[in-house]
Amino acid sequence: MIQSIAVSPERLVERRIEESFVDRMIADGTWREEVIPAKTIGLSRDITVFRAQRKGNFIAYDWHGDKDTFCPPIWWDLAIGSGACGLGCRACFLMLTFRAMRDPLRHVLYENVNDLWDAADAWLSHPKRRPFHTLGIGIDRSDSLLYEGVTGHARTLIPMFANKNANPQNCKLILLTKSTNVHYLKGLPIENVIVSFSLNPEPIADLWEGKYPDTLERITPSIIKRLHACLAAQEMGFEIRWRIDPILTPENWVILYKNFFEEAANLGLKPRYITFGTYREKNKMLDLWREKWGLPEMEWQPNGLAQDGTHRHLPDAERIKTYKEVVALSRQYFPLSKISLCKETHAVRKALGLCNADCNCLM
Repeated sequence: MIQSIAVSPERLVERRIEESFVDRMIADGTWREEVIPAKTIGLSRDITVFRAQRKGNFIAYDWHGDKDTFCPPIWWDLAIGSGACGLGCRACFLMLTFRAMRDPLRHVLYENVNDLWDAADAWLSHPKRRPFHTLGIGIDRSDSLLYEGVTGHARTLIPMFANKNANPQNCKLILLTKSTNVHYLKGLPIENVIVSFSLNPEPIADLWEGKYPDTLERITPSIIKRLHACLAAQEMGFEIRWRIDPILTPENWVILYKNFFEEAANLGLKPRYITFGTYREKNKMLDLWREKWGLPEMEWQPNGLAQDGTHRHLPDAERIKTYKEVVALSRQYFPLSKISLCKETHAVRKALGLCNADCNCLM
């Protein structure tokens, strides 16, 4: 049985050392702490965030691929926040992006929402906009629905994207969430909106998603609650998608994924896209920064990662074997769903016959 390890006092001291930048932001008034009630956020506890003003670059645009790694440069991201989203996931790449400048348990959430909405409006009407362009609500910078009860981003932008005058190219708005906050979407139009859920079998999610350092209780909602939220969004009429990433392979992992797909199919879920990704890291420092911020360590993670394209991955042969298993299961239970791989190399995509662009973040 895998056991969690509590955070030592020494590690908590290290965390305070790494908070020096954060402390300066608070001291000079650039950031201010705000507590969001558990009921509003949809979690078991209140959550603390930093509220701040974003000065510019309200819509972020990056190419996440390279000559070896596939990720089309045709999606944009509304920069609703900065740093890890606050759910404390222990494999979050944003811990490496910001290192000592962001606390993974206290998200920086921008409060000048009108500037963000104006930027989205301008993005939609830009003369170079094309129908295959998409805009995410904080896909790589936050959680699209976790803070909806505070920000109102989805409730403002969804009608905009559904409006032919505001969105003449019928571009798609992408929401990606680990939350269950789909009740905020009730009664909104469904045109040009995609609601995607970050999922995994419950025992797999428990190995890497966030846990409170004091009790080791999971921060994120249970997978069954997220599946029911997904069903609710589907019943509202939204196109739903799944992002199953990272796939982890501890003992009996194939059975865990089989049970997950079977349970989801029995609920009547019908994801249009399922995007898979295996465990990967930007560099070797993830564990160091997880420890310095006082997060519990992952209960299981792969060994033998090596640089391949934009990330450090397991060897091709292991990734291909893993993908074959989960792709076969997804096709068994969800034969109508389109399958793709996230930020994967051309070599692996070709070996699997998945050289498509049916990705989570695209139309």
